[in-house]
Amino acid sequence: MKHLFISFILCSLTLSAFAQETDVNFALTANGATAIATSGNPLLAIDDNTGTRWESEHGVDPQTLTIDLGQPRTFNTIQIVWEGAYAKDFAVSTSLDNATWTPVLTVEDQYLLPEERTQTHFIDQTTARYIQFHGTERALDYGYSFYEFRVYLTGTSTLTTLEAKPAVNLTKVGEGNTITIIQKDQNGLPMEGAGEVTYTVLPAGAGTVTNNIYTPAKVGSALIKAAIGDVEATPFEVFAYDGENVAAGSDKENSKVIAQSDINPELDANNAYYAVDNNDATIWQGCYNGEAGDGDEAARTYDAWFTVDLGAYYDVNMVYILFEGASSQMYHVDFSEDNAAWTTTYTYEGNAGINAHTRAIYGDDLKNASKVRYVRFWSTKAATQWGVKMFDFKVFGLPLQVTDISSVATPENHMTKVIENGQLIIIHNGVKYDVNGRMIK
Repeated sequence: MKHLFISFILCSLTLSAFAQETDVNFALTANGATAIATSGNPLLAIDDNTGTRWESEHGVDPQTLTIDLGQPRTFNTIQIVWEGAYAKDFAVSTSLDNATWTPVLTVEDQYLLPEERTQTHFIDQTTARYIQFHGTERALDYGYSFYEFRVYLTGTSTLTTLEAKPAVNLTKVGEGNTITIIQKDQNGLPMEGAGEVTYTVLPAGAGTVTNNIYTPAKVGSALIKAAIGDVEATPFEVFAYDGENVAAGSDKENSKVIAQSDINPELDANNAYYAVDNNDATIWQGCYNGEAGDGDEAARTYDAWFTVDLGAYYDVNMVYILFEGASSQMYHVDFSEDNAAWTTTYTYEGNAGINAHTRAIYGDDLKNASKVRYVRFWSTKAATQWGVKMFDFKVFGLPLQVTDISSVATPENHMTKVIENGQLIIIHNGVKYDVNGRMIK
């Protein structure tokens, strides 16, 4: 009876130990694990530091990394946080004695990794002391490399992390913007069904969220907060405009840029078309050969500008600028009806150094934004020696609505008056002119 009682106690202690070890990464040096590999420093893969990584010898297949968990462990989840040099084909095996191995995972023809480069593999629950990564073919010319190799006994999932991301950061008033919700448990593993997502939109009245779709109600910015119970996602900002991007031309030959600073005409990237082509993968480079001197203030103080003809009169409600890291430290945005008399609508002074950023100008910052045909961006000082570089310059507006043209006189009776895109047009002998007598192309 005494032996039976002792056995019952030992059994209870063992079960209790395993219950406490769920959701613990066994493959950590802090938890008693060690590692060896055919090349590189394998301990960097089990140090709980995603700033360090194991990297095998370049260009050599196969490669192995073997982790000794220190004692037999029961687990059902393997997670690898890859660096860019990942495996096309690999396998994972386990062993109790480092001699007899049992395959538990095989991955073949892997050509893409998740955006976060974290892969989670669920396997049949197994008990082992040793676990071995065996890379048989590299996806790239380098070696095999990962920041962390994790081993878990995954227990009941508990929502720990919530992520909320809009499809785009710039949305037209009245149009939907889908919000992607990602739920993760205590091990960073994806999960579903943790509960209903609730949203808060600030300021009140900026827009609404229904079925994970945000619809802005007015021009401006909105801060959107998402939560499931007590778990909150990092809030994100969405800007809303009305109308269309009236600064964008159909192609380079039909660019709406009518004038620009002549900094380096032989450099194609200096063409300001790349700032208004509605493509944030291209860039306008307003500087000398990519550099503007050695970085001192005098070398960074110069004019880089361009003027856009919107082609008609608009009520502008937002100017949206997306700078590259080499941004402007001082600039202004100007509006004009006739490309002669200009009004500065917005002035900025800030960025000192590399600072890729977005600037949405709207509301009270937009002065004299009615009846705008010409828009000018003018930088007077670069933030760095790399000049002023801009991905996108967008101008959003609604056509100026002219309803009464009876009072507008025409010099000759055979001239006709029409409204196009909210602009009064005078047609004479098939040629279009604006009210100031300028020919419209």
